[in-house]
Amino acid sequence: MPSEPELPDCLRAVVDRFMGPEGRERIAAWMRPPDLCMTPAALSAMKSTRTSFARVLARHMIRDRWRIVGRHFACDAEGDGHAIYDITIMSPTGPHRLTYIARMFRWDGVEKVGRRSDGAYRDMCGAVFLGTPDDRRIAEEFAVLESRDADTMRTRGDVTGWTPANRSARFFDHVVDSLAAGQQPDPAVIGSGAGYLLRNGGYLGSGRYGTLSVEGYPAGHPLSHPFFADLFGLLLVRQVSIDMVEAIAAARSPNAARLTPEIARYIGVGNSSGQGMCVALQRWPHWVATWMVVRELSLAYAKSQSTKSQAPRMLVLLDRAIDYYGSVQVPNEELIVPHHVIVASLRQVREWVADLPRGGRAMVWGTLADRVAASFDAETAEQFNALLIECYPDFADAAADYLPIGAARVREVQPEMPVAALRQVLHDRYGWALRMDLGHSRSRQHFWYHSADNGEQRRGDRGVDPHEEFESFIDHVGMAQRLAALLTAYDDDAPVAEIIADQPDIAYAISRVQYLAALPYAEIRGNLAAADFLPSYLIRFFLACLGMECGNPLSIRYVRGVFFQGMRLPQEIAAGTHDDWALPEQPVAAHPGIAA
Repeated sequence: MPSEPELPDCLRAVVDRFMGPEGRERIAAWMRPPDLCMTPAALSAMKSTRTSFARVLARHMIRDRWRIVGRHFACDAEGDGHAIYDITIMSPTGPHRLTYIARMFRWDGVEKVGRRSDGAYRDMCGAVFLGTPDDRRIAEEFAVLESRDADTMRTRGDVTGWTPANRSARFFDHVVDSLAAGQQPDPAVIGSGAGYLLRNGGYLGSGRYGTLSVEGYPAGHPLSHPFFADLFGLLLVRQVSIDMVEAIAAARSPNAARLTPEIARYIGVGNSSGQGMCVALQRWPHWVATWMVVRELSLAYAKSQSTKSQAPRMLVLLDRAIDYYGSVQVPNEELIVPHHVIVASLRQVREWVADLPRGGRAMVWGTLADRVAASFDAETAEQFNALLIECYPDFADAAADYLPIGAARVREVQPEMPVAALRQVLHDRYGWALRMDLGHSRSRQHFWYHSADNGEQRRGDRGVDPHEEFESFIDHVGMAQRLAALLTAYDDDAPVAEIIADQPDIAYAISRVQYLAALPYAEIRGNLAAADFLPSYLIRFFLACLGMECGNPLSIRYVRGVFFQGMRLPQEIAAGTHDDWALPEQPVAAHPGIAA
């Protein structure tokens, strides 16, 4: 069996810093092979961890004490209104300022559940400005948001993105009604809706509708980090939801209560994502390699440590996870392990941790992790793995510094590479793909295409549905097999430039194999075109890497969940409050009329 590529240099340096050069073999022994953790089903079971992007953003915000201050917030009893927030970031690269505006619209009685189907017709929409625009520019952007017409809406390059969102009507109304009556909302009701009041309608940035492109951020700007702009937009939507329910309640009653901090923290922001994420993962496979190597290295480090040091911390984390899965409900458990099953399994794991020896020779965490994996379902095992990573935050945080570095990798063809060398790379890194049988029609049943009507990726049945000529790339297995067959026609010492000259359309396959050759965990070990592939597998994985909790497939094509539930409030972020907030315990119902 060929060995896996070595860790990138900066991650080897992290290992050396924490364990010394002699620790490389020790930690490598706990790195999982790709065949075990890179299949679609295995990726689907993975949970948000300390290395997920939302958690990394939160740490940056708390470390640098970002200030989010409401300059203006006004809305009527039906939720029609405007808001302006000033944001100051004192980062290592210097001070940065942002401005966020939000336009909330009167509730029309329609629950808008899709991300794209309603276009720009949302219950609220915000815009994030780079810098501090004047009043005239703010009024101009409010007018754009006011139109709610995606065909005519355009902005300028001083806006990093728009943040459309919709109400989760039943839970939004419960909170407003409770506050207007001078009472706190029931946390159990909020938890029964997965813990959010507003649901993301799809962050619109990165050059769309005239917004600032990714390359347009000043050097070193905090939002230039991968996914930070999108996720910060989500966090601002969450803040609007908190301020909005309080403002509506105050407009309805002079005796309205405000949310207690405990309940306000318990409110996250909802999200629903579709199968376009599968195409994105195939388009940028070095993203997958980057996320996975950071996660798996952090997990391997934790597994290599003695259980003596962090057993008390693990008990605390297990208690939180048990409470979280026991209190937060999801609408559909058909395609996931039910929460009550995970709760029962984690309770057993807790008993094992509580029984760990406190004296003498202790085992390493990897031994217990193997026992968990052998005894329970994959989702329980991955939740335990996520808690293990949390037990060793310094290492995980250091490893996460590689995320923007790995994401910046560029795919380039190496035309001088001999055919023999490319053939060897293909054999070593894609042997799993070369062994797949693509002869049956079911192995290539599906194709993917971008729908102009719906603005997102769709999946069709080959030979049945139209638009096959507009197919998006997802077939890396077929790509590898075609390339391997083509290489048999060329001499070992021939440069790959000769192949590209003869077959120009194979250049992408060659460059993909070449630029991923040195990366561990570089390709998803599955056939996305096969009849039995479920898009929800990879949607859940992508969202867990972003930091979403409770990834719940509404169908095989859409996954819903919650971001930033438990995240510190603005005043706590500005004070640099400790960032231990994930998997929040459900608050106890407060007494009526308590103000925040």
